[in-house]
Amino acid sequence: MKLGNPNGAAALRRAGKGGAALRGVVSANADAHARDLAPVIADIRAGGATSLRAIAAEMNARGMLTRRCGRWHVSTVRNLLDRLGLREPACTHGGP
Repeated sequence: MKLGNPNGAAALRRAGKGGAALRGVVSANADAHARDLAPVIADIRAGGATSLRAIAAEMNARGMLTRRCGRWHVSTVRNLLDRLGLREPACTHGGP
């Protein structure tokens, strides 16, 4: 079984649409998915799960799937929170 569009970018070029159009659609879909999950994240955080790992575990426990129908991991939660503007920057100064 071969994955992906068999025509690839050639189909987009023939349609007169470049990669920017495709990236725009993908980004808009990701933004919409993130907005749909924002209330779930707020509920999980209100319940006391605030670390990326704890949020991922709770998302998986609730049966929530990522946009690509996968399980949640620290990295996918980080990306979601970044997209929503909800992640606090990591401490980088190394001390108090």
